[in-house]
Amino acid sequence: MKPPEKPQSDADIFRRALSIGGVGVVAAAVLVAAGGGAGATAVLARLATPEAPHVTAAPVERERRTLEPLTDALRAKGFHECNPHDPIGLGPYAPYRNLNMGRIAIPQKGGHTANMGFDVVIHFHGYSAVRKTLVQVANGVAYVGIDKGLGSGPYSNAFQRPDVFPELLRSVESALKHHTHDDGAHIRHVALSAWSAGYGAINEILKHGDDRVDAVILLDGLHAAWNPAAPKRDGSLKSLSSHTLTPTFEYAKKALHGKKIFIFSHSDVDPEKYPSTSATAELLLHELGLVRTSVESDGSPFHPKSNVDQGNLHVWSYAGTNEAAHCAHIPVMARALAIVEGAWDTPALDRKVPSTPAPKLGGGEEPEIAATLDVGVIDRAVSDPFEGLDTIEQGGQKKDPLEWVPTPGPAKPVSATEGVEKALPAPNQDRPVVSDGDG
Repeated sequence: MKPPEKPQSDADIFRRALSIGGVGVVAAAVLVAAGGGAGATAVLARLATPEAPHVTAAPVERERRTLEPLTDALRAKGFHECNPHDPIGLGPYAPYRNLNMGRIAIPQKGGHTANMGFDVVIHFHGYSAVRKTLVQVANGVAYVGIDKGLGSGPYSNAFQRPDVFPELLRSVESALKHHTHDDGAHIRHVALSAWSAGYGAINEILKHGDDRVDAVILLDGLHAAWNPAAPKRDGSLKSLSSHTLTPTFEYAKKALHGKKIFIFSHSDVDPEKYPSTSATAELLLHELGLVRTSVESDGSPFHPKSNVDQGNLHVWSYAGTNEAAHCAHIPVMARALAIVEGAWDTPALDRKVPSTPAPKLGGGEEPEIAATLDVGVIDRAVSDPFEGLDTIEQGGQKKDPLEWVPTPGPAKPVSATEGVEKALPAPNQDRPVVSDGDG
């Protein structure tokens, strides 16, 4: 009696198929060598291994995170647009590490590529308030915060030398190496971000080249200069000059053509003594030949009004004419970061790690924007959501006045007979031309 056949395993079947295929290929090869010609080629074609079907991996669905809303209950406790609540401290980020300028928060775990590349956001002005937004929504960027005080002048002055920014980047990479204990840790992408007066640093950095800058985010902070040849300073296009912002405008053009990322949000606040962010946005769009697309109001006080999203350039207009409207651009970082991290495919950090509490500095909390803001040029006729302009109630304690607009540098006297080019500031001066006595 014949013993029952042992069932063939998958491996047996695979080996048998290979052996049969191998014999066929050898036979066809012999035919070709013998001059079989077209017939042999046809045999080879029939014996060829069929092409495996192409499998497209399903796109990875990024986790959608939203900001904690500013509820009536939080407002009752003293929180508002210029004093945002701090729900998670540093959250999934490790405690700050000091840099040669500013501080860096690095994801406790994750947030880097397999070869230890990190995406980094370097933010100027109000970094504490912006941090409260970023840690809630970031996918994995490392965050650098730098505050220099009042006005755009200190920010532009800090980066006048061409070696300052590269030194900052080296300091960032050193911090990444120490945090990860890996000498391969490095910067993969860099975004320069600023709220209000911080744009002075970005404009100055871009003067020295933008090779290391992959994205720029401006949150209600970009002010053109007055055109000294214009008869009126009324905010019209002919009353403005983009000369002082040439590096930033040129960068925006590159973003329009897809080479960089440029995001600029603005309010309707009018500082009067120098061009508003809204007027500056109009000047930029005019020079780029772009037109706004209106957005239907959602009824909120500082609702979106219009968008320009062309290439990698984004200009977003929001309602509001007071200091709260200005501060309302701080959480716009969430919208901007979604675009930047999406374009970079920023590796995710681990949000399951224990949360790091809010940072401390010198025994007290990190600096609040209220300590570095100046409301001296506020139009007192606009509605004020707070108790007063001299002191602001924040979390039950009186704080210093809010800075809501950058303080421009001193005016340069201009003769009425001088030509426009002669009257414009030198390329290394990025402060707007303002009326005498304004400081």
